[in-house]
Amino acid sequence: MNYLKKVLPSTVSVGTGFVRGKDDITKQIDVIIYNHNIPTLFSEGDFVIVLPEAVVGIIEVKTKLNITDLLSAIQTSHKNGEIINKSIFNGIFCYENDINFEEFSNNYFQRKIRLTETLKNFSAQVNHISIGPQIFIKFWGEGNPKEGDGIPSYSFYDLKNLSFGFFISNLIEFIHCTSNGFGISDSLKNFLYPTQKEISRIEDLEVKLRVRQ
Repeated sequence: MNYLKKVLPSTVSVGTGFVRGKDDITKQIDVIIYNHNIPTLFSEGDFVIVLPEAVVGIIEVKTKLNITDLLSAIQTSHKNGEIINKSIFNGIFCYENDINFEEFSNNYFQRKIRLTETLKNFSAQVNHISIGPQIFIKFWGEGNPKEGDGIPSYSFYDLKNLSFGFFISNLIEFIHCTSNGFGISDSLKNFLYPTQKEISRIEDLEVKLRVRQ
């Protein structure tokens, strides 16, 4: 939270707490990025209860994830996103990875099937996942641009100690585009993404959510 307060635009605040929807309330969220110009329901220190319209992003923060923990975190973040019910940055951030993705990508064995089915069943709400310093997962609503097929999908990247950086850069880009209503400039893009991640995509783990008609 302290790091995000340093790097995110001054148009947003960072806290922890709950989002109160019309008929329901989220589970406690580790990090809430919200528009402080919209009144909060409750605020004391970093703890807040905010309305969905104020939310820009939410992040679940974990110390270490195995495959079961990851599936549970995806489901929790998905349900929180459903309550908020708007386009937000919905991320999962984990400091250490306890999943062997190199072995994971070789065969469609049980763990991969479980992850694929979870992403399909709880799709589109969770859009950015950083698992340790190496693995980054991104949801492409219009399909991966390198694929060019327009099919919404989750892409997996082996980023060699750059996963955290790409997670934060995507968060900054999302807030910038949401706040200003237009995309980022080439200069900001080069600053946020000095290294292209597509060359590090693990194609065997691409999860497509539907077959294009």
